[in-house]
Amino acid sequence: MEWKKKLRLLELDKQWDCAIVLMQQVIKENPDDIDAYIYMNYLLMNLLVEEEYDQRKHDIYASLIKKYFDESYAKFYNNAEYLFCTGVTAVMAEWYFGIDAQAYEAMLKKAMQLEPDNLVYKRTYYMHLDKNIPKEKREVSSYAQLLLQNNSPLVESIKSRGAFGEYLLSCMQGWAERTLK
Repeated sequence: MEWKKKLRLLELDKQWDCAIVLMQQVIKENPDDIDAYIYMNYLLMNLLVEEEYDQRKHDIYASLIKKYFDESYAKFYNNAEYLFCTGVTAVMAEWYFGIDAQAYEAMLKKAMQLEPDNLVYKRTYYMHLDKNIPKEKREVSSYAQLLLQNNSPLVESIKSRGAFGEYLLSCMQGWAERTLK
């Protein structure tokens, strides 16, 4: 079974320690796999911020997230996909990565600069447009509508990112719904 599918099953069963062990093995075997680090960073962040777990393990999980963030950032600091996914993950609780809000905002901005036509990254751009200017209002509205179309290529692309994709899509669609009101 592919590791992403196995990870998803472990996440759904809330088998956090097994999921972490799986991702540690994936990273050990594939130290240059951006997805492995993106998934590991999100797994640990989600666990620490959103899930129930044995609180006696908090410091272990916190040290792991810092370790894998530091490792991955050193390798992929100039990769748009990594910067975007990690910036979005950091929004949940950036202090676990040892950074502040300015750092994750810089990651999101750099991802957009590296790949300005990437539709997923454009959310960051559209969130900051002045919606009182008619041209920008149309642009933001069109983008928001695209996010709310179930089978749009944009939505399908986001869904393909596992638990992180579900989280991202939820955030993006919530923004889209608020924007169109």
